Amino acid sequence: MVDPLVSVIITTYNRPTYIKQAVESVIKQTYDNIEILVVDDGSEENYAKIICDKYIICTYHYKKNGGLASARNFGVSIAKGEYVAFLDDDDFWREDKIEKQVELLENYPKIDCVHSSAIIVNETGQETGQIIGASQNKIQKRSGYVFWDALGVWVVKSPTPLIRKSVFKTDMQFDENIKVGEDVDFYQRMFYRHMVLYINEPLAYYREYNNNERLSVQTEKYVGIERTMYENFLKMGIWNPFYLWLIAIKLAKSSLIKQHDKSIVNKITSLISPLYFLKKYSCEFK
Repeated sequence: MVDPLVSVIITTYNRPTYIKQAVESVIKQTYDNIEILVVDDGSEENYAKIICDKYIICTYHYKKNGGLASARNFGVSIAKGEYVAFLDDDDFWREDKIEKQVELLENYPKIDCVHSSAIIVNETGQETGQIIGASQNKIQKRSGYVFWDALGVWVVKSPTPLIRKSVFKTDMQFDENIKVGEDVDFYQRMFYRHMVLYINEPLAYYREYNNNERLSVQTEKYVGIERTMYENFLKMGIWNPFYLWLIAIKLAKSSLIKQHDKSIVNKITSLISPLYFLKKYSCEFK
C-alpha cells in the first residue's frame, strides 16, 4: 500500500536568508511520499529556484506578487497531495513531523487537521528555551470541535498543521484581501466546520527575530480584522442568528483585548450590539 502524498507549500518573498533550512527540513523528513511546492510571490531574485532545483521532489513556482494569502491559495490549487502542510520560509520542522501527523489522520478519519506546539528559535536557529502551544491546563481544549473555545482566542501555530486537502473549498480558502492575519481568519473558519487534533509536543521550529518586514510583528495591521472575519463567516452560509450573535460578541471582545481598550462604553456596546461595535471599531482604525 502506497503512503498518501503530502504536499508541502513553502511561500517566499524577497527573503533568501533562511529558505534553505526550511526546504532541507522537509527533505529530511522520515516520511517519504512528499512533494515540495515553493511558491515565489514575485521576488526580485531567483534564490528560491536555485535551492529548489537541487531536489527532485521540489518544484519552483513563480507568480506575480499578491500577498501571503494569494501565495498559499496558489499552492493549494496546484497541490496533488491528499494532505497539505504550510511552511514559512524562515521556519523549519522536526524530522518526524509529517510521519506522526499522517499516522494520526489515517487512523482518525473524522479529524481533518493535526497541529502541535513549536519551539521558538532565534535568528541563528538556536533554541530560546520557549515553546508556543497550549498550557498544561488547556491541552484538552485544543482537540475536537474547538470553534467556540478558539474563536477570538487562539489559532494553530503557523508551521505546525497538516490538513486534509478536502478541507479547501471555494468558501474555505485564505482571504486574499487580508494582508496580515489571513491565517487567523482561515483557521477560525476552519474550526467552525472541522475537527482537529493537538499533539502536545513541538514538531516545528518557529523563528523570532528583529525585522520590521515580518508580517507577524506588524500588529497595527491586525486592527479591524474582526469585522472582515465576521463577514467571511456570513459568506460560509452561517444563517443561525444566535450563532452569528455569539460570533460577533467573541470577535468584539477579541478586538477590545487586542487594543487594550478599557472603555466601559465600548465594553457595553460590544455586548449589547456587537455587530455595530465591529463596524464602528474597524472604521475608526482604518
